[in-house]
Amino acid sequence: MKPSIQSFRSWKGACALVVMAVLGVCGVTQAADSATTFTPKAVADFNSNVRPQGVPTDYLVTPNGFFSPSCVQRINEGETLHADGRIEAADGSVRMAAACTQAHYRFDGTRVEPNGSFFMSPVQARAKPTINGWVEDANYESSVNIGKIVATWTVPSTPTNQSGQTDYFFPGLEQNDSNPESILQPVLGYDAFSGTVWTLSSWNCCVSGTTYYSGPINVNVGDTILGTTQCKAANSCSTWTITSKDVTSGKSTTLSTDPYGNLLWVFGGVMEVYGVSSCNQLPASSPLKYSSIGVYNTSFSQISNPPWGADYPVGATSPQCSYNVSTTSSSVTLTY
Repeated sequence: MKPSIQSFRSWKGACALVVMAVLGVCGVTQAADSATTFTPKAVADFNSNVRPQGVPTDYLVTPNGFFSPSCVQRINEGETLHADGRIEAADGSVRMAAACTQAHYRFDGTRVEPNGSFFMSPVQARAKPTINGWVEDANYESSVNIGKIVATWTVPSTPTNQSGQTDYFFPGLEQNDSNPESILQPVLGYDAFSGTVWTLSSWNCCVSGTTYYSGPINVNVGDTILGTTQCKAANSCSTWTITSKDVTSGKSTTLSTDPYGNLLWVFGGVMEVYGVSSCNQLPASSPLKYSSIGVYNTSFSQISNPPWGADYPVGATSPQCSYNVSTTSSSVTLTY
């Protein structure tokens, strides 16, 4: 029987964004731009009352759940990540990403081994409910292979309650809802790198247990963000580029990567959060609107009227913050 979308939303909550290079490969910290150095955000950076129980405190928080530092790998500008784990530089030189040998954890605490097998042992519920995972999104499953998705949105206001939580916003592409092996996503994150600032990074997660990212770069409240995920060439989708661009400043960060199959599951806009126990830990400005969304087939012909469906993976989990998803053919509006 084909698994439900809701069941794989749960898979996703654990499988959006903290970043750190593998020790000994890129160092413990890295510069997002010439003026800023980020430290990776770890579970230990959460307030103690919202840390996920059963997850090691040195694990990193990503748009795809909680990962060992050894399984979070930065891909530098000009490099290309290949499906077999090779990382090729522009000059043709190759390095290999270290094999991931550690399990990661879904948002509910389920342990996922590098080979994809999992052990259903969710963490104990906190006395004060906390959201770790996808909250709301608009998506659909395409009948034709997708070659590109582009969307524009604005960096929202910072949360009025800054208590160590992480908030993510992004569009994205996957294989399909019965085979969600990896997700390609340009991600805007608040406090994603142990700092109460907004940053951009591009991600590919999580085949063989490793999650890969580019950047990050700093962005400011009110800046216009353009996220583009596409084949490098029409009708040739062996390599993709995921570009997260701050149109206001002109800065961008790009991840070049091989996919792990045909991309059919389309996400026009997603809100995903970690360590949120009250509505004022979400951005102070609501709603957030993804506009000028364009979805294209592998010939780069635009698909008219994508059949967006509203999805609320958070379900009845508290806090409940008046969530609502509304769509047009070219926009997704997330209210909270």
